[in-house]
Amino acid sequence: MINHAPEPSGRAAFEAFWRSLLVAKWQDSEGPLRLSSSLCPSDLASSSFFQNARVFLTALAESGGTVATATGNLNRVFVRQMFDRISLNPLTRESLLRVCKVLNERDVWSLHIVRIVSECAGLVSRRKKRFQVTRVGHGLLSDAQSGALFRKLFLAYFRKFDLHYDFHLRDVPGIQETMAVILWRLDTVARDWVPVRGLVPQLLLPGVHTPLRPAMVPSSDTEEWILAGYVLKPLFDLGLIEKQKTSEWPAIDDKDSVRVTALWQKFLSFGRIA
Repeated sequence: MINHAPEPSGRAAFEAFWRSLLVAKWQDSEGPLRLSSSLCPSDLASSSFFQNARVFLTALAESGGTVATATGNLNRVFVRQMFDRISLNPLTRESLLRVCKVLNERDVWSLHIVRIVSECAGLVSRRKKRFQVTRVGHGLLSDAQSGALFRKLFLAYFRKFDLHYDFHLRDVPGIQETMAVILWRLDTVARDWVPVRGLVPQLLLPGVHTPLRPAMVPSSDTEEWILAGYVLKPLFDLGLIEKQKTSEWPAIDDKDSVRVTALWQKFLSFGRIA
Protein backbone atom coordinates (compact mmCIF):
# COMPACT_ATOMS: atom_id res chain seq x y z
CA MET A 1 0.00 0.00 0.00
CA ILE A 2 1.30 3.46 -0.90
CA ASN A 3 1.89 5.75 2.05
CA HIS A 4 0.09 9.06 2.18
CA ALA A 5 2.20 12.20 1.98
CA PRO A 6 2.18 14.15 5.23
CA GLU A 7 0.20 17.36 5.44
CA PRO A 8 2.35 20.46 4.85
CA SER A 9 3.23 22.22 8.08
CA GLY A 10 2.38 25.90 8.01
CA ARG A 11 0.34 28.03 5.64
CA ALA A 12 3.24 28.80 3.31
CA ALA A 13 4.07 25.12 2.81
CA PHE A 14 0.37 24.29 2.36
CA GLU A 15 -0.05 26.91 -0.35
CA ALA A 16 3.21 25.96 -2.03
CA PHE A 17 2.12 22.35 -2.33
CA TRP A 18 -1.35 23.02 -3.76
CA ARG A 19 0.19 25.46 -6.22
CA SER A 20 2.60 22.74 -7.32
CA LEU A 21 -0.39 20.45 -7.86
CA LEU A 22 -2.08 23.01 -10.13
CA VAL A 23 0.83 22.87 -12.59
CA ALA A 24 1.75 19.22 -12.05
CA LYS A 25 2.29 16.91 -14.99
CA TRP A 26 0.06 13.99 -14.07
CA GLN A 27 2.21 11.53 -16.01
CA ASP A 28 5.35 12.45 -14.04
CA SER A 29 6.21 9.54 -11.74
CA GLU A 30 8.25 11.90 -9.54
CA GLY A 31 5.74 14.76 -9.42
CA PRO A 32 3.47 15.86 -6.57
CA LEU A 33 0.63 13.69 -7.96
CA ARG A 34 1.58 10.11 -8.81
CA LEU A 35 -0.53 7.49 -10.57
CA SER A 36 0.54 3.86 -10.37
CA SER A 37 0.09 1.35 -13.18
CA SER A 38 1.06 -1.55 -10.89
CA LEU A 39 -2.46 -2.89 -10.59
CA CYS A 40 -3.80 -6.36 -11.26
CA PRO A 41 -7.30 -7.37 -12.45
CA SER A 42 -8.43 -8.18 -8.89
CA ASP A 43 -7.60 -4.62 -7.81
CA LEU A 44 -9.98 -3.31 -10.47
CA ALA A 45 -12.88 -5.70 -9.92
CA SER A 46 -15.04 -3.00 -8.31
CA SER A 47 -14.38 -0.36 -10.97
CA SER A 48 -17.51 -0.42 -13.11
CA PHE A 49 -16.09 2.15 -15.52
CA PHE A 50 -12.93 0.11 -16.08
CA GLN A 51 -14.86 -3.15 -16.47
CA ASN A 52 -17.27 -1.57 -18.94
CA ALA A 53 -14.38 -0.06 -20.90
CA ARG A 54 -12.71 -3.47 -21.19
CA VAL A 55 -15.97 -5.10 -22.30
CA PHE A 56 -16.45 -2.36 -24.90
CA LEU A 57 -12.87 -2.46 -26.20
CA THR A 58 -12.76 -6.26 -26.29
CA ALA A 59 -16.06 -6.49 -28.19
CA LEU A 60 -14.90 -3.85 -30.64
CA ALA A 61 -11.56 -5.64 -31.15
CA GLU A 62 -13.14 -9.07 -31.60
CA SER A 63 -15.63 -7.81 -34.17
CA GLY A 64 -13.03 -5.87 -36.13
CA GLY A 65 -14.88 -2.65 -35.39
CA THR A 66 -18.44 -1.52 -35.90
CA VAL A 67 -20.25 0.91 -38.18
CA ALA A 68 -20.88 4.43 -36.87
CA THR A 69 -24.25 6.08 -37.37
CA ALA A 70 -24.72 9.18 -39.48
CA THR A 71 -24.49 11.25 -36.28
CA GLY A 72 -21.21 9.60 -35.27
CA ASN A 73 -22.51 7.28 -32.57
CA LEU A 74 -22.38 3.53 -32.06
CA ASN A 75 -25.08 1.72 -34.05
CA ARG A 76 -28.13 0.23 -32.35
CA VAL A 77 -27.15 -3.41 -32.90
CA PHE A 78 -23.80 -2.91 -31.19
CA VAL A 79 -25.39 -0.81 -28.42
CA ARG A 80 -27.86 -3.57 -27.64
CA GLN A 81 -25.06 -6.13 -27.47
CA MET A 82 -23.17 -3.89 -25.07
CA PHE A 83 -26.28 -3.19 -22.99
CA ASP A 84 -26.57 -6.91 -22.27
CA ARG A 85 -22.90 -7.20 -21.29
CA ILE A 86 -21.87 -4.06 -19.42
CA SER A 87 -22.34 -3.42 -15.72
CA LEU A 88 -25.33 -1.20 -14.96
CA ASN A 89 -27.24 -0.42 -11.80
CA PRO A 90 -30.34 -2.70 -11.82
CA LEU A 91 -32.68 0.27 -11.47
CA THR A 92 -31.04 2.02 -14.41
CA ARG A 93 -31.26 -1.12 -16.56
CA GLU A 94 -34.90 -1.67 -15.66
CA SER A 95 -35.79 1.95 -16.35
CA LEU A 96 -34.15 1.93 -19.79
CA LEU A 97 -35.92 -1.25 -20.83
CA ARG A 98 -39.23 0.18 -19.70
CA VAL A 99 -38.85 3.58 -21.39
CA CYS A 100 -36.87 2.87 -24.59
CA LYS A 101 -38.35 0.84 -27.44
CA VAL A 102 -34.91 0.79 -29.07
CA LEU A 103 -31.60 1.67 -27.51
CA ASN A 104 -29.42 4.36 -29.03
CA GLU A 105 -25.93 5.04 -27.73
CA ARG A 106 -26.94 8.15 -25.78
CA ASP A 107 -29.76 6.24 -24.08
CA VAL A 108 -27.12 4.01 -22.47
CA TRP A 109 -25.19 6.95 -21.05
CA SER A 110 -22.60 4.84 -19.22
CA LEU A 111 -21.62 3.24 -22.54
CA HIS A 112 -21.60 6.63 -24.25
CA ILE A 113 -19.15 8.07 -21.72
CA VAL A 114 -16.95 4.96 -21.97
CA ARG A 115 -16.80 5.42 -25.75
CA ILE A 116 -15.99 9.14 -25.50
CA VAL A 117 -13.29 8.68 -22.85
CA SER A 118 -11.80 5.74 -24.80
CA GLU A 119 -11.49 8.03 -27.81
CA CYS A 120 -9.91 10.74 -25.65
CA ALA A 121 -7.41 8.13 -24.43
CA GLY A 122 -6.47 7.15 -27.98
CA LEU A 123 -7.82 3.63 -27.50
CA VAL A 124 -10.56 3.95 -30.12
CA SER A 125 -10.65 5.83 -33.42
CA ARG A 126 -13.37 6.54 -35.94
CA ARG A 127 -12.21 6.04 -39.51
CA LYS A 128 -14.19 5.54 -42.70
CA LYS A 129 -17.41 5.66 -40.69
CA ARG A 130 -16.29 2.80 -38.41
CA PHE A 131 -15.23 2.67 -34.78
CA GLN A 132 -12.07 0.61 -34.35
CA VAL A 133 -9.66 -0.20 -31.53
CA THR A 134 -6.32 1.49 -32.13
CA ARG A 135 -2.93 -0.18 -31.90
CA VAL A 136 -2.51 1.37 -28.46
CA GLY A 137 -5.88 -0.03 -27.40
CA HIS A 138 -5.06 -3.53 -28.62
CA GLY A 139 -1.82 -3.42 -26.64
CA LEU A 140 -3.65 -2.73 -23.36
CA LEU A 141 -6.35 -5.42 -23.45
CA SER A 142 -4.48 -8.23 -21.71
CA ASP A 143 -4.77 -8.86 -17.97
CA ALA A 144 -1.07 -8.01 -17.62
CA GLN A 145 -1.81 -4.50 -18.91
CA SER A 146 -4.83 -3.85 -16.65
CA GLY A 147 -3.00 -1.28 -14.54
CA ALA A 148 -1.69 0.59 -17.57
CA LEU A 149 -5.16 0.62 -19.14
CA PHE A 150 -6.76 1.96 -15.95
CA ARG A 151 -4.13 4.68 -15.66
CA LYS A 152 -4.65 5.72 -19.29
CA LEU A 153 -8.44 5.85 -18.83
CA PHE A 154 -8.07 7.89 -15.63
CA LEU A 155 -5.77 10.41 -17.30
CA ALA A 156 -8.12 10.75 -20.26
CA TYR A 157 -11.16 11.13 -18.01
CA PHE A 158 -9.83 14.01 -15.95
CA ARG A 159 -7.27 15.62 -18.29
CA LYS A 160 -8.80 15.35 -21.79
CA PHE A 161 -12.50 14.63 -21.40
CA ASP A 162 -14.67 17.65 -20.53
CA LEU A 163 -16.39 16.83 -17.22
CA HIS A 164 -19.04 19.44 -18.01
CA TYR A 165 -20.20 17.22 -20.90
CA ASP A 166 -21.22 14.53 -18.41
CA PHE A 167 -22.71 17.10 -16.03
CA HIS A 168 -23.97 19.69 -18.47
CA LEU A 169 -26.59 21.22 -16.17
CA ARG A 170 -24.15 23.54 -14.38
CA ASP A 171 -20.87 24.98 -15.67
CA VAL A 172 -18.06 25.27 -13.10
CA PRO A 173 -14.82 24.90 -15.09
CA GLY A 174 -12.67 25.66 -12.06
CA ILE A 175 -13.45 22.24 -10.63
CA GLN A 176 -11.72 20.34 -13.42
CA GLU A 177 -8.92 22.88 -13.60
CA THR A 178 -8.06 22.25 -9.92
CA MET A 179 -8.79 18.51 -9.87
CA ALA A 180 -5.31 17.59 -8.64
CA VAL A 181 -5.87 19.71 -5.52
CA ILE A 182 -9.33 18.18 -5.01
CA LEU A 183 -7.85 14.66 -5.19
CA TRP A 184 -5.20 15.62 -2.64
CA ARG A 185 -7.78 17.03 -0.24
CA LEU A 186 -9.96 13.92 -0.65
CA ASP A 187 -6.91 11.79 0.15
CA THR A 188 -6.64 13.71 3.40
CA VAL A 189 -10.25 14.05 4.57
CA ALA A 190 -11.84 10.85 3.22
CA ARG A 191 -9.57 8.11 4.47
CA ASP A 192 -12.51 7.13 6.67
CA TRP A 193 -16.22 7.81 6.18
CA VAL A 194 -16.95 11.51 5.76
CA PRO A 195 -20.40 13.07 5.15
CA VAL A 196 -20.92 14.54 1.70
CA ARG A 197 -22.81 17.39 3.33
CA GLY A 198 -20.23 20.02 4.22
CA LEU A 199 -17.51 18.43 2.06
CA VAL A 200 -17.34 21.14 -0.60
CA PRO A 201 -15.38 23.80 1.36
CA GLN A 202 -12.93 21.10 2.46
CA LEU A 203 -12.13 20.16 -1.14
CA LEU A 204 -12.47 23.26 -3.30
CA LEU A 205 -10.07 26.16 -3.31
CA PRO A 206 -11.72 29.48 -2.36
CA GLY A 207 -11.38 30.73 -5.93
CA VAL A 208 -13.44 27.75 -7.12
CA HIS A 209 -15.87 27.62 -4.19
CA THR A 210 -16.93 31.26 -4.53
CA PRO A 211 -18.14 31.01 -8.17
CA LEU A 212 -20.08 27.87 -7.29
CA ARG A 213 -23.08 29.78 -5.96
CA PRO A 214 -23.81 31.73 -9.17
CA ALA A 215 -23.89 28.37 -10.97
CA MET A 216 -26.64 27.18 -8.61
CA VAL A 217 -29.52 28.49 -10.71
CA PRO A 218 -32.68 27.00 -9.12
CA SER A 219 -33.09 27.32 -5.36
CA SER A 220 -33.13 23.52 -5.18
CA ASP A 221 -29.46 23.34 -6.29
CA THR A 222 -26.89 22.42 -3.66
CA GLU A 223 -23.11 22.59 -3.57
CA GLU A 224 -23.03 18.87 -2.85
CA TRP A 225 -25.05 18.06 -5.97
CA ILE A 226 -22.58 19.91 -8.19
CA LEU A 227 -19.60 18.32 -6.43
CA ALA A 228 -21.14 14.88 -6.92
CA GLY A 229 -21.72 15.50 -10.62
CA TYR A 230 -18.21 16.73 -11.34
CA VAL A 231 -16.11 14.76 -8.86
CA LEU A 232 -17.76 12.10 -6.70
CA LYS A 233 -19.72 10.22 -9.36
CA PRO A 234 -16.74 9.79 -11.74
CA LEU A 235 -14.54 8.64 -8.86
CA PHE A 236 -17.28 6.26 -7.67
CA ASP A 237 -17.68 4.78 -11.16
CA LEU A 238 -13.91 4.35 -11.36
CA GLY A 239 -13.95 2.44 -8.06
CA LEU A 240 -11.79 5.02 -6.30
CA ILE A 241 -14.35 6.03 -3.69
CA GLU A 242 -17.24 4.14 -2.12
CA LYS A 243 -20.42 5.32 -0.43
CA GLN A 244 -22.54 4.16 2.46
CA LYS A 245 -25.85 3.20 0.88
CA THR A 246 -28.88 5.28 1.78
CA SER A 247 -30.79 3.93 -1.24
CA GLU A 248 -30.34 1.60 -4.21
CA TRP A 249 -30.24 4.53 -6.63
CA PRO A 250 -26.66 5.02 -7.88
CA ALA A 251 -26.53 8.80 -7.37
CA ILE A 252 -24.48 10.29 -4.52
CA ASP A 253 -26.20 13.02 -2.51
CA ASP A 254 -25.67 15.02 0.67
CA LYS A 255 -27.23 12.29 2.83
CA ASP A 256 -24.45 9.88 1.89
CA SER A 257 -20.99 9.40 3.33
CA VAL A 258 -17.95 8.54 1.20
CA ARG A 259 -14.42 7.30 1.67
CA VAL A 260 -11.49 6.36 -0.55
CA THR A 261 -11.10 2.70 -1.47
CA ALA A 262 -8.22 0.25 -1.39
CA LEU A 263 -7.86 0.85 -5.13
CA TRP A 264 -7.40 4.57 -4.48
CA GLN A 265 -4.63 3.83 -2.01
CA LYS A 266 -2.83 1.58 -4.49
CA PHE A 267 -3.30 3.89 -7.45
CA LEU A 268 -2.98 7.46 -6.13
CA SER A 269 -0.20 8.97 -4.06
CA PHE A 270 1.29 12.40 -3.49
CA GLY A 271 4.88 13.52 -3.36
CA ARG A 272 6.54 14.01 -0.03
CA ILE A 273 6.52 17.50 1.36
CA ALA A 274 10.03 18.89 1.79
